[in-house]
Amino acid sequence: MNHSENTGRNSDQDIDQNIDQDTVLRARTMLLGSGRLGLPQEVEAYRVLAKVSPAAYLPKLVRALVSYGYEVGHRRGPERRLPLHAEAADAARRIGAGHPRRTGALRDALEAYEHALFELGRRAEGRAVCEEPAEAGRAAFERGEVAHPAYGSARLAVTLAEEGRPAELRAVQHRLTVRSALFRENRTHRIEEALRPLFDEEVALARRAAEGLPRALTDRAMFLVAAKRYGEARADFAEVVGPFDGADRTPIVTAT
Repeated sequence: MNHSENTGRNSDQDIDQNIDQDTVLRARTMLLGSGRLGLPQEVEAYRVLAKVSPAAYLPKLVRALVSYGYEVGHRRGPERRLPLHAEAADAARRIGAGHPRRTGALRDALEAYEHALFELGRRAEGRAVCEEPAEAGRAAFERGEVAHPAYGSARLAVTLAEEGRPAELRAVQHRLTVRSALFRENRTHRIEEALRPLFDEEVALARRAAEGLPRALTDRAMFLVAAKRYGEARADFAEVVGPFDGADRTPIVTAT
């Protein structure tokens, strides 16, 4: 058996037996035509071909659904946009974990879906959706697909702040800070400039909420030791555990 025969047989095996071959051929012909397809036609074609070849067509389906959802929402209102962006999110979740386009497609689809839910007042669902890009970003960083461990988390922090959910916001800020510090552990150039604002923000959030301050101060103190800011680190530790060596406790002025 030659190579071309083997390739053809594998392609036949990849096709879902429930998909009519004529439907697949029609979808491919639509995409190969000389004319420019509208978004509804693109979505129709990619829906079919994503079942035949998910790795090749699921990212394209996600992109088309997100764009079509915005177009429909602009013309007919957010309630008509929601099912298309929900479908985009579902398609993005089905992209294989190792696919190079998965993280970007998932981020775009989930952000679009989240926005649609918030316009319709379904805020609890929107917050739940907002958590997915943060988790996807963490996993993508561990696989080496994105350059920073906080990828995808910023929107979640903004949403929690807007929603007035300080405890959850502090938890997210803590994760962002720790992951960023670990990421920079072996990259000492300008470490303080890059990370100090994150630790200061964590302390500021804890002060405003009157909760979680000892952990936030300890986190910052450990960072300050690494940055060779020993006097400031000592002050943070003193606020957590009390004065050292019987010295009077003094107020701390921080850049928060």
